[in-house]
Amino acid sequence: MNVDIVKTIAALPGTAVLVALLIAAGLLVVLTNWRLLIFALGAQYVLIGLMLTRVVPIELAAVKALVGVMICPVLYITARRMHWGQTEEESDTEEEGPAPRVVRPKRRWWWIMGAGLPVRVIVTALALAMSISLASRNPLPITADQVLSRDFTVGTFSVMLLGLINEVLAENPLKVGLGLLSFLAGFELFFTAVEPTLTIVGLLGLTNLILALAISYLTAAWASRPSEVKP
Repeated sequence: MNVDIVKTIAALPGTAVLVALLIAAGLLVVLTNWRLLIFALGAQYVLIGLMLTRVVPIELAAVKALVGVMICPVLYITARRMHWGQTEEESDTEEEGPAPRVVRPKRRWWWIMGAGLPVRVIVTALALAMSISLASRNPLPITADQVLSRDFTVGTFSVMLLGLINEVLAENPLKVGLGLLSFLAGFELFFTAVEPTLTIVGLLGLTNLILALAISYLTAAWASRPSEVKP
């Protein structure tokens, strides 16, 4: 029965999976709340696995998605221990003490999106438009099917570009690490489709796990520094 469920999920329309992947990659840039960011990262890995089912065996795509999902609890535990379930603005407010009653009440969208939302939304939209335009004009020769090659090119370019933008815009090691993992996930989407072997998937998965541990260590070190020396 589990096999039937996997096959049913793998049979989802490729366009729907691609659109969902672009949304998940965009949310990694737009959002600032760590719970939602890590959820978006896990969704991105699952959607990449679903896209890979169109060119590689289901078992191989499932391994790729599973390795990616295994990274999320490591990052979540790190963020939880560093008390980063909230945005930095809220954490600073809590450390300073309760706000006066005359202060404007906090809005829920601010807790989810954080400061600089318009800039991140505009940059994300421009990056998606540029990557989709470039991929549509010059699709990579991944398979003989031109439509499939175009979808994989769009997904690869978009995820890698948004991951790179996430690294540039963020100063927090955890969010920078999410951008780096996203960039690597976009590369894996292309490389796994070109070289669909268990060895390649295993090596790339091991790289992701080591990178997640390094991100956790750097995040803990950054959070333990005195507040006055943080950027």
